[in-house]
Amino acid sequence: MTIPGVSVIIPVYNGERFISRAVASALSQTFQDTEIIIIDDASTDQTKQAIFDSYSVLIGKKIRYYRNERNRERAYTRNRGCELATGEFLFFLDADDEWDATYIDQMTQVFQDGQWDVVSSFQRTFIDENSQPLRVSKKPLSADVGEIIFSSAVGYPTATVFRRIVFPEYLDRYIPREDWEIYIRSYLNGLRIRIVDNNRIRIRSHAARTSSNVIFWDSTMRVYEDYQAKVPPQYLGRFLFHVGEVCLRFGALRQGWQCIARSFRIAPRLLLDKRKTGSLLKRGFRLDKHYRYRLERASFQPRGSSSHPA
Repeated sequence: MTIPGVSVIIPVYNGERFISRAVASALSQTFQDTEIIIIDDASTDQTKQAIFDSYSVLIGKKIRYYRNERNRERAYTRNRGCELATGEFLFFLDADDEWDATYIDQMTQVFQDGQWDVVSSFQRTFIDENSQPLRVSKKPLSADVGEIIFSSAVGYPTATVFRRIVFPEYLDRYIPREDWEIYIRSYLNGLRIRIVDNNRIRIRSHAARTSSNVIFWDSTMRVYEDYQAKVPPQYLGRFLFHVGEVCLRFGALRQGWQCIARSFRIAPRLLLDKRKTGSLLKRGFRLDKHYRYRLERASFQPRGSSSHPA
């Protein structure tokens, strides 16, 4: 058996609605030297049936299917896929997202000069539940990788490729911000990161995304607590602004404005960014969200200990 150049890791939990489309986008790649590893995180719906109904002839060949003995969440599930992988490059594809056909081809070409450990495709296209475009981001992309990472402008696993030999593993502690944290940790540990603007991934927007759940705020605060003292000074203002912005979105107004004020003192040029000031006007005075999320935060039970106030 030839060792594939690329391993595609697809973690899935109760993904019966979209998993077949995700797998189809991996199979339709112009780059074919791949293995596809699906890790089913003990789904309770018809995920397994959806996979086998569509791809039974490929199971055990092009596609390798594994099922966790119990639900372990997505950090463990991605890491398990990487343990099973044999390819030089680890591509991650969330079970509700899709790739354009040339995605793997373009990303592997970036690695050819041998300079990079991690390559990320900047996310621009977002699709609906029927895979139709919802919006294409026009957000400008900085040439400074550190600026992009610490402001949380990158992170989707679907857009992320690691050399297997340097893969640092996702950490449960930061779910659902484990995708941001792994970039911060990789950068601080000296991994060579390249971000490309090729618009070859499609991120699906739907109600089950965790970015609207209070756990998103909690895990953002975990990243803040663990890394604020380690952020390089030139990026601290953007890091604080992002944390403050998340706090405002979830109605933690005091925490949010404290972080925002610190960010402006450290990096006053942020005040000239119309996108950022517009975000503050949109989120910074929403008392309805403040009271709604205050109730949610008060009843929220975080995993393990966390020092941030409710």
